[in-house]
Amino acid sequence: MIRTYTLITAVSLSLAPLGSAACSYMRPNTLCGRQSPPPASAAASSYELPLPAIPSSLRTPHQRASYLIEHFWDGMDFSRTHLSRDSALIEQNFVNYLSLFPHADTASHKPAVRHLIEAAAADAEALSLVMHFAEKYLYEQGSPMLCEEYFIEFLEAYIDSPRPDEYEKIRPAYLLENARKNRPGMTAADFGYEGRDGRQTRLHDTPGQRLLLLFYDPDCVHCRQTVALLQADARLRYLVDSGELTVLAVYSDGDRELWERSAGHIPTDWIDAFETGEIAAGDLYVMPAMPSIYLLDSEKRVVGKDITPQRLFELLE
Repeated sequence: MIRTYTLITAVSLSLAPLGSAACSYMRPNTLCGRQSPPPASAAASSYELPLPAIPSSLRTPHQRASYLIEHFWDGMDFSRTHLSRDSALIEQNFVNYLSLFPHADTASHKPAVRHLIEAAAADAEALSLVMHFAEKYLYEQGSPMLCEEYFIEFLEAYIDSPRPDEYEKIRPAYLLENARKNRPGMTAADFGYEGRDGRQTRLHDTPGQRLLLLFYDPDCVHCRQTVALLQADARLRYLVDSGELTVLAVYSDGDRELWERSAGHIPTDWIDAFETGEIAAGDLYVMPAMPSIYLLDSEKRVVGKDITPQRLFELLE
């Protein structure tokens, strides 16, 4: 079983109030809830890396956490394959390592990740294991540590590493291309859609101080549950009623007959839209699961990408 990491003990300072601007919703001491891989060796799998001694000159929590993530793996010799190929050992330590990221300066993430990838490249299997857990915890839907911005750092470092061959970089390059689409701060990709009234318009022409973009499927049970959850939220209803928030619910799978049959499933004060094919043709959005929620500002810049309803509510406060 993967254990959480005690940050206050590790950093010797209270870090709880601090967070990363890129992924402040990441909960550092909360794990995915998935079953861990079976340990290859009970003795090895119980091993947690000793924390490096933090220089006394580093006084702030951000500085101390930044130092820890850069030197976290100094005690690991990845050429010792009885340790570096132990999936349970690597997973536990990787979770400990990730739990420090929200508390470190954002600028320290890239060098820390590149340091880890360079060290793990001493053994191809160990490097593959590190990337497996990066994808599991930072990219897979349902992970409470999910943070695409952090995952991008791992993908970029892996692709830049001379250790993997070009074939091994094909899938990471594909994941990186997808992860870079519609990132927070970017202008969301534009597309056309048709409303229930038959009028054609485009995302960028949709009015609203803020816009909640909800990709859904009429046959998706989880989509209907999410719609009900959003509709029941008093703050969201107030923002919609006051004109401060526009909700655009988009079906983009191309089955017009299904969309027409589903009329009435989306609240009447939301825009219920049929997307006209540009998303698939241009590969504009990546939707690993339905529903997929984006929050945009008045300039159609992405504020939140593929976020949970809980994270949406936080952003709307």
